This record gives sequence, structure tokens and C-alpha cells, in this order.
Amino acid sequence: MNRQIHAQIIRTSINLKKLLVYLIFACIVLGAIYIFATWKIYVQNSEEKVKVLAEAAAAFVSRDSLSQLQSEARHSETYAYEQLKNSLLLFKQQNIEVNTAYLYTQWDGQIQLVLDSEQFFSEDYSPFEQLYEQAGSELLQPFIDGKTRLVGPITDSKGTWINTLAPIKDVFTGEVKAVLGVSYSALLANKESVKHVRHAIIVVLSVLMLLLVLYHIVLKNETLKSLKFKLKESEALYRAVFDNASVGIAVLRNYEMFVEMNNMFTKIMGRSKEEMKGMSWLSLTAPDDWAADMEMFSRLKAGEIKDYSMEKRIVKPDGSTIWVNMDITVLQQSDRSDLTHLCLVQDINDRKLTEQALRESERSKSVLLSHLPGMAYRCCYDKNWTMEFLSDGCLELTGYNPESLINNKEIAYSELILPEYRDPIWQEWKRVLALREQFKYEYEIVTAQGEKKWVWEIGQGIFDENESLISLEGIVIDITQSKRNQMQIQYLNDHDVMTGLYNRIYYEKAKNELDKEEYLPLSVIISDINGVRLVNDAFGYHEGDRLIMETAKIIQACCRDKDIVARTGGDEFTILMPNTSREQAYQFVEKITQACEDYNNRTADKANSISLSIGLGTKQYSIENIRMIEREAEEYMYKHKLLEQESHHSAILSSIMATMYAKSQETKEHANRLATLSKMIGEELNLQQKSMDELELFAMLHDIGKIGIDDRILNKPGKLNDKEWIAMKKHSEMGYRITMSSPELQSIAYYILSHHERWDGKGYPQGLKGEEIPLLSRILAVADAYDAMTEDRIYRKAMRRDQAIEEIKKNAGTQFDPCIVEIFTEKVYDKLCSKK
Repeated sequence: MNRQIHAQIIRTSINLKKLLVYLIFACIVLGAIYIFATWKIYVQNSEEKVKVLAEAAAAFVSRDSLSQLQSEARHSETYAYEQLKNSLLLFKQQNIEVNTAYLYTQWDGQIQLVLDSEQFFSEDYSPFEQLYEQAGSELLQPFIDGKTRLVGPITDSKGTWINTLAPIKDVFTGEVKAVLGVSYSALLANKESVKHVRHAIIVVLSVLMLLLVLYHIVLKNETLKSLKFKLKESEALYRAVFDNASVGIAVLRNYEMFVEMNNMFTKIMGRSKEEMKGMSWLSLTAPDDWAADMEMFSRLKAGEIKDYSMEKRIVKPDGSTIWVNMDITVLQQSDRSDLTHLCLVQDINDRKLTEQALRESERSKSVLLSHLPGMAYRCCYDKNWTMEFLSDGCLELTGYNPESLINNKEIAYSELILPEYRDPIWQEWKRVLALREQFKYEYEIVTAQGEKKWVWEIGQGIFDENESLISLEGIVIDITQSKRNQMQIQYLNDHDVMTGLYNRIYYEKAKNELDKEEYLPLSVIISDINGVRLVNDAFGYHEGDRLIMETAKIIQACCRDKDIVARTGGDEFTILMPNTSREQAYQFVEKITQACEDYNNRTADKANSISLSIGLGTKQYSIENIRMIEREAEEYMYKHKLLEQESHHSAILSSIMATMYAKSQETKEHANRLATLSKMIGEELNLQQKSMDELELFAMLHDIGKIGIDDRILNKPGKLNDKEWIAMKKHSEMGYRITMSSPELQSIAYYILSHHERWDGKGYPQGLKGEEIPLLSRILAVADAYDAMTEDRIYRKAMRRDQAIEEIKKNAGTQFDPCIVEIFTEKVYDKLCSKK
């Protein structure tokens, strides 16, 4: 009977759902029709409104003014044009949805714009009688049928527009004389239509939502009725199996109070039914499992899940815990509305303890193997090292899968070991096994990819109860990177970074190792590069470094493998030559000297040439002190340096001057003129011949520091900016350093440093004032200023000579020494004029 009633309820529910589905579908279809009809109606209304407005505007256009404008001279500055222009401007101002209005006529089949509603300064303004060559046939249609029409919508960068074309007809003949075009914003024109469509959509959605809510209610009601029937039907079965189940079963209310339980449940819990009814489920749960249990129960209570299963610990009366597997299912009682839960419990304590022990064992093994930078192994004690077990790290370490090495399937592990290590490894294993010690050894292997790797093996023998060797077990760790780091650190400790030669530290260590009788005779060659400081000052440290590196290459190429070649100073190199006599060592000196000459012959720029001062000493007997041999070589080197340095400096200076002249076309001519002018001033001052010679040399080299200034700054056609001017002002200091590096030029170095100082102390770089400035620098300042003003420059034309003299007089006592100015303007200038 109950089943028939339940079936009847289901059929009724199904019919009701079908009805609601039909209603929802009908609502969607009718609603769409209603919305579309609303849109069409109001769009048509908007279009009619726009047409009426355009026709009304066209009716008010003065036919007389239009006729007058068409008949008059083609000119826009007429009264008729102004009257029509103002009419369109007023029309646009009174209708905010109008973008622009315009009049056009037809002329020989082409559209000719008469005027528009744009101001003359507007970017959209169209001039009088402009031909619209890109006009479509829609613009000509009003002249054909005389009807008002809509064109568009048309979209441009400013928006979307609809054009209304209204014909303007002759009152008497009905002929279309012109067309009034009105451009409307499509958005504003359809604003009313959109508004009514929105209202229609709201109405349709409201009805649809109402039907959906009704459908949801029907579904919910059907579900509740079905659950109620199933619960009643299953209650009998539940009662039958409850008491006789082989698992613990309990019924709880709200997870807090026990309602019912079977005997197996109380047995697992270790408590009687009376004790259980006074306890909550959480009070029996181990505190560590509360959070996970309550999280699942909260989801169950919230309806997210219908049941759940978990493994948890139960607290027994004696305080111990046991593991149980718990299944929770929701029950709906028939005699009350309380939501209760069915709990099924199984004792899994023995299984959990076994699993825990196994997991701990596997975890320990996994952690060890996963963190091992290599592989673990077990192998036989034979010369093939036949593998019985290999960890997964084998692939990364050797390039072979573990299966390839186990039982020597594809290759034996011994074949991976470099030949020179195989016998030492075997002997070491024999030794440690005999002593029952741990095996530790470093050696190299070759991987499947042919790569060499350093490994560190740690292992031990495994013996049975009879002390018989069963196998070998251990680990092989990849230490390649560690070895590389050690080698890199050792290389950096022993070598010079710039040249790659040995450094001073390694040289001292090697010297002590070679200072033995077995290496006698021991020769020492010490060499020093001439002119490095001058090259650094003139061309920068990068050029000096390049010179040092080229020298290192030459020396290294001339030496033997057993020789120790070291950079023992900034520009100093020392060679230790074991078992080499003085005569043999001298041959190497000649070889190095010849190699330097060959290099210099290949080098066009003399500043890049290499000049070495070389000294030699040889220890022949063990009683001799190696330090005295080094001193002998140093003294020999310094003697050569005194002989060679001056000529090499001269070659470098010549190269510097050539480079400086190449940087600016006027530099050499400028220097020659300055030398002449300066000597003329010096003669008037009755300078001694030594000062006159220094003055001439100073004039020729005063701008030598410009060798270090960027060509773009030196030859810039315009005025220098602040950053460029700061760079330019450094040339006097650069010139000072260059000349101080050469003994023959040191006498003019201070003049070069001071040649841009001013009499009033506002010059650079030292800010010297008055007679603090060297006399020769004051002389050059006047001569330099005169020559600069009377010669053409990239950025200006030359001044007249009399103008230059007036400018120099004007700056006497501020920029220039007034006495030098007087001598130059009164005496030297006259001589210049007479020579001219």
C-alpha cells in the first residue's frame, strides 16, 4: 500500500515538473518576442521623430537665400551664405542630439557641399562648394525620388552616427534644389528605445524567476518525500542487522549523545552501554584527531557530504588508545525531527601498528636515499664489483639505469672506474676487509655520456654469523663540483687573474721547492716592462693592462713546461728554470728579446710596443743563497732598464703626439703657432736660453693631456655642456701625469698643469692667483688666447686681429697677467703686423 501511495506521489510530482518546464520555455520564447517587438516599435518611433525633425528643419530653410547663394558668384562671404550658416548653427544648438547639419547640392552627378553647421575654426568644417568625391549613391537618392531617408549607422573615431537626408524642393516646381543632412548620435537617438527594452527585459526576467523558484520548490518537496519513504522502508532492515553485526554500530544525536549501540561497539570501546550513554563522542576521541573529525562532521552537518569515513584513535578507560576505522552516515528518524548519525567502527589497531612500523622503516630509507648525492649499493666482492642492488641515484650519477649494472647486465661497475684507480681500489678493499674497517676512497668514473666525475665511496663488508663475507654495502657520492671548486680555489690562489701566470705566492712556494740540489743549476730570470706607467697615464689603464697581458703571452710562449713563469709585480715577471745553466738561461733571454722585437715589428703604433729590461742569475752550488741569486738578476735588470728606458719613453711620447695630432686637425698647427708667439714674448722678457727651450717644448706639448679626452668632445661643433666641460678641464691634469712619467719632460710638467690658471684665481685645476702661476704658463695663456681668437674653429669663424687684441686688453688683470698683456699688445703685436 505504501509503495502505491509513493508511486502516485512520484507521478504527480513528475507531471507538475513537466508543467513548470513548459511554462518556463513559453516564458522565454514569449519574452524574447516581447523584447524584440518593443525594440522595433521604439526604434521606428525614433526614426520617425528624426525624419520629422529633419523635414521641419528643411522646411524652414530659406529657398530665396538658397537660390540667391546658387545664383551669385561662387563666394562664401555673402549675406545668403551667412543667413543659411546661422540657421544651421542655431538648429544644432537647439538640438543636443544633432552632431552636425549640412546642405549639399548635386553638380554634374557629384555631391557639392554648400555649407555646414561647423565653426570656421573647427577641424570638421567643410569649405564652401567642396566636392565630396567619396559620396555614395545614398546621398544622390533624395534628388531622384524626393523622399526623406535615413543613412547609417556610420561609425568613426568619434562615435556612431545616423544621417537623415531631407530634400529641399522648389515651392512652385517641386524640383529638389538641395538636401539638408542631419547627423545624429545613434546612442542618443536610440536612448528611448533602450530604456523601454530594459523595462521589457525586467518584466520577462521577473516572470521567469518566479517560475524557476516554483520549479525549485517542487524539486525540493519531491526529494524530501522520497527520503522520508526510503527511511521508513530501511528502518526494518536496520533493526534486523543492528544487533547482530560483526562491526561496532552506534547511533548518535548531534555527535554528542549516544542513542543506541550494539555489543561489538561497546566491546571495542571497552565500556558498558550505561557508561557510553553518559559520554559524548569527542570525549572518546584522541585529542590529536579532534580537528580532522570535527572538520568532516561540520561538512556532513552542512550538507556538503552525505557520509564520510576516517581512521582515528579511541581513548580506552585505562588511557591507552587504539586505532579504529569509522564510517559516519546521516539517519532521518521517523518519530522525531532530530538529525541523527549512524556510526560504524572496526578495530584496526594491529594493522595500524604494523603499517606504522613499515612506514617508519621506509621513511628512513627513503630519506637517506633521496638526500644522497649519489647512489647506495650492495655488490659482490669480485673484481667486476657485480652489483646486486643500486638506488635510483645510479642514473644521475653514472648515466646508466640501475638495471643495466645489476648482475653486469649491460656493463660492470668496474668498467666505469678509470683504469689507474682499479687496482688501488681493490688493494684498499683487501686491507679494510682484513681489518674490519670502513672503506673510504676518492676516484674518478666515466659516465655513459663519456663525462668524467669524481666520486667518494664509503662502504663496509657484510659478514654472517660465521664471519664469512656475504657482500659489500655502501654509498658512492658525486663530489665533482666539490673537486672543481677546490681546483678553482687552488687555481685562484696560485695564479694571477689578469695574465693567467703564477702569482707571487706560488712563486715563493715553488722557489722553496726547487731550491734543492736535484734541480741545480737553478736559473732565475727577472724582467720588467719599460714605460707601463707612461702608457697608463697617456692611454688609460686598460692599455697598460693589455701591454702586460701581451708581454705575459710572449714570455709564456718562450718558456718550457717545467719552467715556473710568475707575475711577481705590477709590470715584473720572474722565471724559475730548474736544471738550467747560465748559458742556457741566456739563450732564453735572447729568445724572449727576439720575440718582443718580432711583436713590435708587427705593431704599427709605437705606444703599443713592448720593451723589456731583463736580468739573469744562476745558482750553481747548494751553498749559494737563492735570494742572492734573485738580487743578482734584479741588479742586472736595473742596469739594462737605465740604458733602455729613455729611448723607449721617447718612442712612446712620439706615438702619443701622433695620436693627439690625429684627434684634431688643427692641433699640430696650433702648437707651432703657439711656440712662435711664446718665444716672441720670451725674447721681449729676455728669458735665458734654458727657459726659452722649455717654453718652446711647453708650447708644443701643452695640450698633450687631450689624448685622454673623447673625440666627440674635442671636435664638438657647438658649446660644451656642463658634463663635457668637466671632462675637458681634466686634460691639464692628464698632461701633467704624462709628462711626469718621462724624465726628459718633467721640467715642463708643472707648466702644463697650470696653463689654464687665471690671474684672478678663477682658473683650474688649482685656482692659482697672480704670480703663483708659473711665468711660462702666464705667457702661454696670452699666446693661446690670441691664437684661438684669430683662427677659425669648428663652431665659429676667426675674429679680426685688432678685435682679438682689444679682447685680450679687456681681460688684463682678470684672466691674463697685465705685464704680459702689455708686452704682447705693444711690442709683439707690432712685430706680427710688420711681418704680415
